[in-house]
Amino acid sequence: STQSTGEAELKKYKANIVKEIRHNQQLEKELNEMDIKIGLLVKNRLTLQDVVTASKKLKGREVTKSRGLKELSKESREMLESYQHLFYLLQTNPNYLAKLLFTMPQNNCTKFMETVVLTIYNYGTNTREECLLIRLFRHALREEIQRKVDKVQDISTGSPTVIKIVVGYYRGAQGNQNSLKSLLGPLIEQVMEDKELNMNIHPPEVYKAWISRMESETGQASQLPYDVTPEQALKHKEVTDEIERERKREKERKRR
Repeated sequence: STQSTGEAELKKYKANIVKEIRHNQQLEKELNEMDIKIGLLVKNRLTLQDVVTASKKLKGREVTKSRGLKELSKESREMLESYQHLFYLLQTNPNYLAKLLFTMPQNNCTKFMETVVLTIYNYGTNTREECLLIRLFRHALREEIQRKVDKVQDISTGSPTVIKIVVGYYRGAQGNQNSLKSLLGPLIEQVMEDKELNMNIHPPEVYKAWISRMESETGQASQLPYDVTPEQALKHKEVTDEIERERKREKERKRR
């Protein structure tokens, strides 16, 4: 059918894009190495022959052919199988990569995601790998929230790493913006339409909201301090009751 033909062509185009991305990344790496060699040559720390050899290698990449799996030795095949098992484990259990993203310097996190993680998931070029990549995004976002987010405002003011990575991925050529819209659109609309939803249960914020309600109801300024610590806020039963009510409401929403 026309639809299946179109899907096959789209899959082919995605595969070509991934191939070109990998090719460009490899060329960029080799060009960087060439720059270093030229710099060393200028400083008389490398012979001219080393630079010429590296240049020929770079020019000859287009015509270099793979020997194929049949010519691999037994040890190489076993190593290849081990890597296949490793990549399968990393793909299907996103906890490893999700935690790894936050054990490295954050200035390297985005580059690591682009050059390593997306390659492991083949840039989400088919349905299976796109699904697994989305699972990784979910686990990584949960990991970042647990490590860095103390209150809801931190998500919008703290420039979360995972959100930047996800947005960058779906804005790029490899991302499928329609799938992101179909996945998140209904959930965002559901949150926007829920008038009773209160995602901010940080004790000091709940405390301030309680103080404001009391002052509105009585028409008098409260004698209680306005700025308190989480421990001080939780000493008030009204605050703990409100937090518990909101948690119960959230559990009910998840069951729907």
